[in-house]
Amino acid sequence: MKRPIVTERMFLYWTDREHPNTCRMTVRMQDAIELTLMQEALRQTQTRYPYYSVQLGLTTDEHGLEHYEYVDNPAPWVLNTCQEPVELFGETSNYHQVAFACWDDFVAIDFFHGLMDGTGAYNVLRTLIYEYCRLRYDTSLSSEGIRKAGEAIDESEWIDPASLPKPELHALPVPPLPKAINLITDAVSPLQERYEVINILVGEQQLMDYVRRNDTSPATLMSLLMARAINQLHPDSGEAVPVVTMGANQRPAVHAPQACQSITSAVFLPLTDDMRHADFETQQTTFRGITLLQNDTDTMAARFWQSKEGADRVDQMPTVAARHEVMKGLTQHTQTMTSCFISYVGKANFGAAERYIREMYTEVYSTHAMGAEISAINGTFCISFMQLFTTDIYLDAFLDELRQLGIDCRIVSRHPILVAPVADFRKKGTLILK
Repeated sequence: MKRPIVTERMFLYWTDREHPNTCRMTVRMQDAIELTLMQEALRQTQTRYPYYSVQLGLTTDEHGLEHYEYVDNPAPWVLNTCQEPVELFGETSNYHQVAFACWDDFVAIDFFHGLMDGTGAYNVLRTLIYEYCRLRYDTSLSSEGIRKAGEAIDESEWIDPASLPKPELHALPVPPLPKAINLITDAVSPLQERYEVINILVGEQQLMDYVRRNDTSPATLMSLLMARAINQLHPDSGEAVPVVTMGANQRPAVHAPQACQSITSAVFLPLTDDMRHADFETQQTTFRGITLLQNDTDTMAARFWQSKEGADRVDQMPTVAARHEVMKGLTQHTQTMTSCFISYVGKANFGAAERYIREMYTEVYSTHAMGAEISAINGTFCISFMQLFTTDIYLDAFLDELRQLGIDCRIVSRHPILVAPVADFRKKGTLILK
Protein backbone atom coordinates (compact mmCIF):
# COMPACT_ATOMS: atom_id res chain seq x y z
CA MET A 1 0.00 0.00 0.00
CA LYS A 2 1.09 3.57 -0.70
CA ARG A 3 -0.05 6.74 1.02
CA PRO A 4 0.66 10.40 0.31
CA ILE A 5 2.70 12.50 2.72
CA VAL A 6 1.01 15.72 3.73
CA THR A 7 1.87 16.86 7.26
CA GLU A 8 5.47 15.61 7.21
CA ARG A 9 6.56 17.12 3.87
CA MET A 10 8.58 20.00 5.29
CA PHE A 11 10.68 17.68 7.47
CA LEU A 12 11.64 15.71 4.36
CA TYR A 13 12.46 18.82 2.33
CA TRP A 14 14.73 20.17 5.07
CA THR A 15 16.47 16.95 6.16
CA ASP A 16 19.89 15.89 4.91
CA ARG A 17 23.03 14.33 6.39
CA GLU A 18 23.98 17.58 8.10
CA HIS A 19 20.48 18.11 9.49
CA PRO A 20 19.15 14.58 10.21
CA ASN A 21 16.11 15.59 12.29
CA THR A 22 16.32 12.37 14.28
CA CYS A 23 15.59 11.57 17.90
CA ARG A 24 16.51 8.86 20.39
CA MET A 25 14.44 7.77 23.38
CA THR A 26 16.23 5.46 25.80
CA VAL A 27 14.63 3.37 28.53
CA ARG A 28 16.73 1.92 31.32
CA MET A 29 15.24 -1.30 32.67
CA GLN A 30 15.65 -2.80 36.14
CA ASP A 31 17.56 -5.79 34.74
CA ALA A 32 19.89 -6.56 31.84
CA ILE A 33 18.11 -7.01 28.51
CA GLU A 34 17.46 -10.58 27.36
CA LEU A 35 18.12 -10.27 23.65
CA THR A 36 15.95 -13.09 22.29
CA LEU A 37 12.94 -11.82 24.22
CA MET A 38 13.50 -8.25 23.05
CA GLN A 39 13.78 -9.45 19.45
CA GLU A 40 10.44 -11.24 19.75
CA ALA A 41 8.84 -8.25 21.48
CA LEU A 42 10.02 -6.01 18.63
CA ARG A 43 8.63 -8.40 16.03
CA GLN A 44 5.25 -8.27 17.76
CA THR A 45 5.39 -4.50 18.14
CA GLN A 46 6.02 -3.89 14.45
CA THR A 47 2.77 -5.65 13.54
CA ARG A 48 0.86 -3.07 15.60
CA TYR A 49 2.26 -0.08 13.66
CA PRO A 50 1.97 -0.69 9.90
CA TYR A 51 1.93 3.07 9.27
CA TYR A 52 5.49 3.27 10.68
CA SER A 53 6.70 0.24 8.67
CA VAL A 54 7.35 2.20 5.52
CA GLN A 55 9.98 3.12 2.98
CA LEU A 56 10.16 6.48 1.27
CA GLY A 57 8.95 6.58 -2.31
CA LEU A 58 8.82 9.24 -5.02
CA THR A 59 6.03 9.74 -7.53
CA THR A 60 5.20 12.31 -10.21
CA ASP A 61 1.70 13.76 -10.61
CA GLU A 62 -0.18 14.64 -13.79
CA HIS A 63 1.36 18.14 -13.75
CA GLY A 64 4.92 16.77 -13.64
CA LEU A 65 5.47 17.69 -9.98
CA GLU A 66 7.40 15.29 -7.77
CA HIS A 67 5.97 14.14 -4.43
CA TYR A 68 7.25 11.90 -1.68
CA GLU A 69 5.01 9.05 -0.55
CA TYR A 70 5.18 6.21 1.95
CA VAL A 71 5.33 2.66 0.62
CA ASP A 72 4.75 -0.41 2.81
CA ASN A 73 8.04 -1.94 3.91
CA PRO A 74 7.67 -5.56 5.09
CA ALA A 75 11.34 -5.84 6.13
CA PRO A 76 11.82 -6.21 9.90
CA TRP A 77 12.70 -3.26 12.09
CA VAL A 78 16.39 -3.46 12.99
CA LEU A 79 17.53 -4.09 16.58
CA ASN A 80 21.18 -3.15 16.97
CA THR A 81 22.97 -4.95 19.82
CA CYS A 82 25.16 -2.02 20.85
CA GLN A 83 24.68 1.59 21.85
CA GLU A 84 25.44 3.03 18.40
CA PRO A 85 22.38 3.88 16.28
CA VAL A 86 22.09 2.58 12.74
CA GLU A 87 21.64 4.88 9.74
CA LEU A 88 17.97 5.51 8.98
CA PHE A 89 16.54 5.53 5.44
CA GLY A 90 19.36 3.24 4.29
CA GLU A 91 20.37 -0.39 3.97
CA THR A 92 21.47 -0.87 7.60
CA SER A 93 17.96 0.04 8.80
CA ASN A 94 16.26 -1.99 6.05
CA TYR A 95 15.29 1.41 4.57
CA HIS A 96 13.04 2.13 7.55
CA GLN A 97 12.87 5.52 9.27
CA VAL A 98 12.84 3.91 12.71
CA ALA A 99 15.27 1.47 14.32
CA PHE A 100 16.15 0.17 17.78
CA ALA A 101 19.17 -0.65 19.91
CA CYS A 102 19.73 -2.54 23.15
CA TRP A 103 22.79 -2.95 25.37
CA ASP A 104 23.29 -3.79 29.04
CA ASP A 105 20.00 -2.75 30.73
CA PHE A 106 19.05 -0.16 28.08
CA VAL A 107 16.73 -0.23 25.06
CA ALA A 108 16.39 2.71 22.66
CA ILE A 109 14.21 3.77 19.76
CA ASP A 110 15.78 5.92 17.04
CA PHE A 111 13.34 7.67 14.75
CA PHE A 112 13.04 10.33 12.07
CA HIS A 113 10.98 13.23 13.37
CA GLY A 114 9.11 13.46 10.07
CA LEU A 115 7.77 9.91 10.49
CA MET A 116 6.66 10.26 14.09
CA ASP A 117 6.88 12.72 16.93
CA GLY A 118 7.32 12.15 20.66
CA THR A 119 3.70 11.08 21.08
CA GLY A 120 4.06 8.44 18.36
CA ALA A 121 7.39 7.21 19.73
CA TYR A 122 5.90 6.91 23.23
CA ASN A 123 3.15 4.71 21.81
CA VAL A 124 5.65 2.42 20.08
CA LEU A 125 7.87 2.21 23.17
CA ARG A 126 4.90 1.43 25.43
CA THR A 127 3.96 -1.48 23.19
CA LEU A 128 7.56 -2.74 22.97
CA ILE A 129 8.17 -2.57 26.72
CA TYR A 130 4.80 -4.19 27.46
CA GLU A 131 5.47 -7.08 25.05
CA TYR A 132 8.98 -7.53 26.45
CA CYS A 133 7.91 -7.47 30.11
CA ARG A 134 5.04 -9.84 29.36
CA LEU A 135 7.52 -12.33 27.91
CA ARG A 136 10.19 -11.74 30.56
CA TYR A 137 8.33 -11.25 33.82
CA ASP A 138 4.58 -11.87 33.76
CA THR A 139 2.54 -13.52 31.01
CA SER A 140 -0.64 -12.08 32.53
CA LEU A 141 0.71 -8.50 32.69
CA SER A 142 -2.12 -5.96 32.33
CA SER A 143 -2.22 -4.16 28.98
CA GLU A 144 -4.48 -1.35 30.19
CA GLY A 145 -3.59 1.88 28.40
CA ILE A 146 -1.24 0.11 25.96
CA ARG A 147 -1.66 -0.46 22.22
CA LYS A 148 -1.25 -4.22 21.93
CA ALA A 149 0.01 -6.34 19.06
CA GLY A 150 -2.87 -8.18 17.42
CA GLU A 151 -5.60 -5.69 18.27
CA ALA A 152 -7.68 -3.86 15.68
CA ILE A 153 -6.15 -0.57 14.51
CA ASP A 154 -8.65 2.26 14.55
CA GLU A 155 -9.03 4.23 11.33
CA SER A 156 -8.42 7.46 13.27
CA GLU A 157 -4.77 6.48 13.70
CA TRP A 158 -4.25 6.60 9.93
CA ILE A 159 -6.09 9.80 8.95
CA ASP A 160 -3.86 12.81 8.41
CA PRO A 161 -5.79 15.88 9.62
CA ALA A 162 -4.02 17.96 6.94
CA SER A 163 -5.85 15.92 4.29
CA LEU A 164 -9.24 17.04 5.64
CA PRO A 165 -11.07 20.31 4.86
CA LYS A 166 -9.82 23.31 6.79
CA PRO A 167 -12.39 24.37 9.42
CA GLU A 168 -13.39 27.94 10.21
CA LEU A 169 -11.03 29.20 12.91
CA HIS A 170 -10.93 32.24 15.17
CA ALA A 171 -7.30 32.54 16.23
CA LEU A 172 -6.29 34.95 18.96
CA PRO A 173 -3.76 37.69 18.15
CA VAL A 174 -0.26 36.75 19.34
CA PRO A 175 2.27 39.58 19.87
CA PRO A 176 5.38 39.48 17.65
CA LEU A 177 8.51 38.04 19.21
CA PRO A 178 11.31 40.34 20.33
CA LYS A 179 14.86 39.81 19.11
CA ALA A 180 16.29 36.67 20.74
CA ILE A 181 19.69 36.19 22.35
CA ASN A 182 21.51 33.94 19.90
CA LEU A 183 23.57 31.37 21.78
CA ILE A 184 25.24 30.16 18.58
CA THR A 185 26.88 33.53 17.98
CA ASP A 186 26.80 35.24 21.38
CA ALA A 187 27.30 32.57 24.04
CA VAL A 188 29.55 33.36 27.02
CA SER A 189 31.13 29.91 26.62
CA PRO A 190 33.13 28.55 23.66
CA LEU A 191 31.22 26.08 21.45
CA GLN A 192 32.12 22.56 20.38
CA GLU A 193 31.10 20.69 17.24
CA ARG A 194 29.01 17.95 18.85
CA TYR A 195 26.29 18.13 21.46
CA GLU A 196 26.91 16.84 24.94
CA VAL A 197 23.94 15.30 26.77
CA ILE A 198 23.76 15.58 30.56
CA ASN A 199 21.13 13.39 32.22
CA ILE A 200 19.59 14.84 35.39
CA LEU A 201 17.10 13.30 37.82
CA VAL A 202 14.48 15.30 39.76
CA GLY A 203 11.91 13.84 42.16
CA GLU A 204 8.46 13.91 40.53
CA GLN A 205 6.58 14.51 43.79
CA GLN A 206 8.75 17.47 44.76
CA LEU A 207 8.47 19.12 41.35
CA MET A 208 4.74 18.48 40.97
CA ASP A 209 4.04 19.83 44.47
CA TYR A 210 5.67 23.09 43.37
CA VAL A 211 3.78 23.09 40.04
CA ARG A 212 0.40 22.60 41.74
CA ARG A 213 1.03 25.26 44.39
CA ASN A 214 1.97 27.81 41.75
CA ASP A 215 -0.60 26.97 39.04
CA THR A 216 1.99 26.27 36.36
CA SER A 217 3.10 23.20 34.38
CA PRO A 218 6.40 21.28 34.28
CA ALA A 219 7.30 22.46 30.77
CA THR A 220 6.36 26.11 31.40
CA LEU A 221 8.30 26.14 34.67
CA MET A 222 11.40 24.61 33.06
CA SER A 223 11.15 27.10 30.20
CA LEU A 224 11.16 29.98 32.66
CA LEU A 225 14.14 28.54 34.54
CA MET A 226 16.02 28.15 31.25
CA ALA A 227 15.18 31.75 30.29
CA ARG A 228 16.30 33.01 33.71
CA ALA A 229 19.58 31.10 33.41
CA ILE A 230 20.29 32.79 30.06
CA ASN A 231 19.23 36.15 31.44
CA GLN A 232 21.60 35.75 34.38
CA LEU A 233 24.55 35.26 31.98
CA HIS A 234 23.54 37.99 29.50
CA PRO A 235 22.72 41.05 31.64
CA ASP A 236 23.90 43.50 28.95
CA SER A 237 22.35 42.02 25.79
CA GLY A 238 20.60 45.23 24.74
CA GLU A 239 17.32 44.67 22.91
CA ALA A 240 17.94 40.90 22.61
CA VAL A 241 16.20 38.81 25.27
CA PRO A 242 15.96 35.10 26.17
CA VAL A 243 13.30 33.37 24.04
CA VAL A 244 12.45 29.71 24.68
CA THR A 245 10.85 27.36 22.13
CA MET A 246 8.56 24.98 24.01
CA GLY A 247 7.33 21.96 22.05
CA ALA A 248 3.56 21.58 21.66
CA ASN A 249 1.34 18.68 20.57
CA GLN A 250 -1.17 19.92 18.00
CA ARG A 251 -3.41 16.84 18.05
CA PRO A 252 -5.97 18.28 20.50
CA ALA A 253 -6.23 21.49 18.46
CA VAL A 254 -6.91 19.66 15.18
CA HIS A 255 -9.18 17.11 16.89
CA ALA A 256 -6.99 14.15 15.94
CA PRO A 257 -5.88 12.62 19.27
CA GLN A 258 -4.98 9.24 17.75
CA ALA A 259 -3.26 10.45 14.56
CA CYS A 260 0.05 8.73 13.75
CA GLN A 261 1.66 11.67 11.96
CA SER A 262 4.26 14.05 13.37
CA ILE A 263 1.86 16.79 14.50
CA THR A 264 3.93 19.19 16.54
CA SER A 265 4.38 22.90 16.84
CA ALA A 266 5.76 25.20 19.51
CA VAL A 267 4.92 27.87 22.03
CA PHE A 268 7.39 30.77 22.04
CA LEU A 269 8.18 32.21 25.47
CA PRO A 270 10.15 35.49 25.60
CA LEU A 271 11.49 36.93 28.83
CA THR A 272 10.73 40.41 27.51
CA ASP A 273 12.64 43.49 28.50
CA ASP A 274 10.01 44.62 31.01
CA MET A 275 9.97 41.14 32.57
CA ARG A 276 13.73 40.63 32.90
CA HIS A 277 13.91 42.47 36.22
CA ALA A 278 10.45 41.51 37.52
CA ASP A 279 10.06 39.26 40.55
CA PHE A 280 9.86 35.51 40.01
CA GLU A 281 6.11 35.27 40.71
CA THR A 282 5.35 37.89 38.05
CA GLN A 283 7.57 36.13 35.52
CA GLN A 284 5.92 32.81 36.30
CA THR A 285 2.39 34.21 35.92
CA THR A 286 3.32 35.92 32.63
CA PHE A 287 4.87 32.76 31.15
CA ARG A 288 1.76 30.79 32.10
CA GLY A 289 -0.42 33.42 30.41
CA ILE A 290 1.65 33.37 27.22
CA THR A 291 1.42 29.57 27.17
CA LEU A 292 -2.36 29.61 27.57
CA LEU A 293 -2.73 32.22 24.82
CA GLN A 294 -0.65 30.34 22.27
CA ASN A 295 -2.17 26.99 23.26
CA ASP A 296 -5.68 28.29 22.56
CA THR A 297 -7.36 25.63 20.39
CA ASP A 298 -8.10 27.78 17.34
CA THR A 299 -4.78 29.62 17.62
CA MET A 300 -2.81 26.36 17.64
CA ALA A 301 -4.97 24.92 14.85
CA ALA A 302 -4.41 28.04 12.75
CA ARG A 303 -0.66 27.50 13.06
CA PHE A 304 -1.12 23.89 11.85
CA TRP A 305 -3.01 25.05 8.76
CA GLN A 306 -0.55 27.86 8.15
CA SER A 307 2.25 25.26 8.01
CA LYS A 308 0.20 23.09 5.67
CA GLU A 309 -0.48 25.99 3.31
CA GLY A 310 3.21 26.94 3.38
CA ALA A 311 4.10 23.38 2.35
CA ASP A 312 1.53 23.57 -0.45
CA ARG A 313 3.31 26.66 -1.82
CA VAL A 314 6.72 24.95 -1.63
CA ASP A 315 5.18 21.98 -3.46
CA GLN A 316 4.67 24.16 -6.53
CA MET A 317 8.39 23.79 -7.21
CA PRO A 318 8.75 20.91 -9.68
CA THR A 319 11.32 18.73 -7.86
CA VAL A 320 12.04 17.63 -4.30
CA ALA A 321 15.67 18.65 -4.87
CA ALA A 322 14.60 22.24 -5.57
CA ARG A 323 12.47 22.26 -2.41
CA HIS A 324 15.43 21.02 -0.40
CA GLU A 325 17.56 23.92 -1.64
CA VAL A 326 14.90 26.39 -0.51
CA MET A 327 14.56 24.77 2.92
CA LYS A 328 18.29 24.90 3.69
CA GLY A 329 17.79 28.40 5.04
CA LEU A 330 15.53 27.09 7.81
CA THR A 331 18.52 26.25 10.03
CA GLN A 332 19.71 29.84 10.30
CA HIS A 333 16.12 31.05 10.78
CA THR A 334 15.51 28.76 13.77
CA GLN A 335 18.85 29.73 15.32
CA THR A 336 18.02 33.44 15.25
CA MET A 337 14.31 33.22 16.13
CA THR A 338 14.76 31.74 19.63
CA SER A 339 17.54 31.07 22.14
CA CYS A 340 16.93 27.46 23.19
CA PHE A 341 14.27 24.73 23.36
CA ILE A 342 12.33 22.69 25.91
CA SER A 343 10.21 19.62 25.18
CA TYR A 344 8.03 17.55 27.51
CA VAL A 345 5.75 14.96 25.90
CA GLY A 346 4.11 14.14 29.24
CA LYS A 347 4.15 11.26 31.67
CA ALA A 348 5.47 8.11 30.08
CA ASN A 349 2.48 6.03 31.22
CA PHE A 350 3.95 2.57 30.63
CA GLY A 351 1.15 1.03 32.68
CA ALA A 352 1.82 -2.20 34.52
CA ALA A 353 5.26 -2.50 32.87
CA GLU A 354 6.50 0.71 34.49
CA ARG A 355 7.54 -1.16 37.65
CA TYR A 356 10.33 -2.79 35.60
CA ILE A 357 11.76 0.58 34.42
CA ARG A 358 14.31 2.76 36.17
CA GLU A 359 14.83 5.82 33.95
CA MET A 360 13.98 7.25 30.54
CA TYR A 361 15.83 9.87 28.49
CA THR A 362 15.36 11.67 25.17
CA GLU A 363 17.99 13.31 22.99
CA VAL A 364 17.36 15.08 19.69
CA TYR A 365 19.01 16.77 16.76
CA SER A 366 18.59 20.53 17.14
CA THR A 367 19.82 23.73 15.55
CA HIS A 368 20.06 25.47 18.96
CA ALA A 369 23.12 25.61 21.19
CA MET A 370 21.11 24.51 24.23
CA GLY A 371 17.92 22.66 25.08
CA ALA A 372 16.30 20.10 27.32
CA GLU A 373 14.07 17.07 26.80
CA ILE A 374 11.99 16.00 29.80
CA SER A 375 10.50 12.58 30.56
CA ALA A 376 8.52 11.52 33.64
CA ILE A 377 8.53 7.89 34.67
CA ASN A 378 8.24 5.82 37.82
CA GLY A 379 8.16 8.79 40.18
CA THR A 380 11.09 10.65 38.58
CA PHE A 381 11.54 13.48 36.11
CA CYS A 382 14.44 12.63 33.80
CA ILE A 383 15.89 15.75 32.17
CA SER A 384 18.27 15.43 29.24
CA PHE A 385 20.10 18.75 29.06
CA MET A 386 21.83 19.21 25.70
CA GLN A 387 24.56 21.76 25.06
CA LEU A 388 27.14 22.77 22.48
CA PHE A 389 29.20 24.57 25.12
CA THR A 390 32.65 23.45 26.24
CA THR A 391 31.91 24.61 29.80
CA ASP A 392 28.99 24.04 32.18
CA ILE A 393 28.25 27.70 32.78
CA TYR A 394 24.67 27.53 31.37
CA LEU A 395 24.00 24.12 32.91
CA ASP A 396 25.11 25.35 36.33
CA ALA A 397 22.92 28.44 36.03
CA PHE A 398 19.90 26.29 35.12
CA LEU A 399 20.48 23.84 38.01
CA ASP A 400 20.96 26.79 40.37
CA GLU A 401 17.52 28.09 39.36
CA LEU A 402 15.99 24.69 40.18
CA ARG A 403 17.69 24.52 43.57
CA GLN A 404 16.59 28.04 44.48
CA LEU A 405 13.01 26.73 44.32
CA GLY A 406 13.92 23.98 46.78
CA ILE A 407 13.87 21.29 44.08
CA ASP A 408 16.64 18.71 44.43
CA CYS A 409 18.41 17.53 41.29
CA ARG A 410 21.43 15.40 40.51
CA ILE A 411 23.47 14.60 37.42
CA VAL A 412 23.62 10.84 36.81
CA SER A 413 25.47 10.61 33.48
CA ARG A 414 26.77 12.57 30.51
CA HIS A 415 27.85 11.57 27.01
CA PRO A 416 28.26 12.89 23.45
CA ILE A 417 24.88 12.96 21.73
CA LEU A 418 23.75 9.71 20.11
CA VAL A 419 21.10 10.23 17.44
CA ALA A 420 20.79 8.29 14.22
CA PRO A 421 22.38 9.59 11.02
CA VAL A 422 20.33 9.50 7.84
CA ALA A 423 21.24 8.10 4.45
CA ASP A 424 21.13 10.30 1.37
CA PHE A 425 17.54 9.34 0.66
CA ARG A 426 17.34 11.45 -2.48
CA LYS A 427 19.64 9.17 -4.46
CA LYS A 428 18.60 6.17 -6.52
CA GLY A 429 18.56 2.88 -4.67
CA THR A 430 17.18 4.46 -1.51
CA LEU A 431 13.90 5.83 -2.86
CA ILE A 432 11.21 3.66 -4.41
CA LEU A 433 10.53 5.35 -7.74
CA LYS A 434 7.19 5.15 -9.48
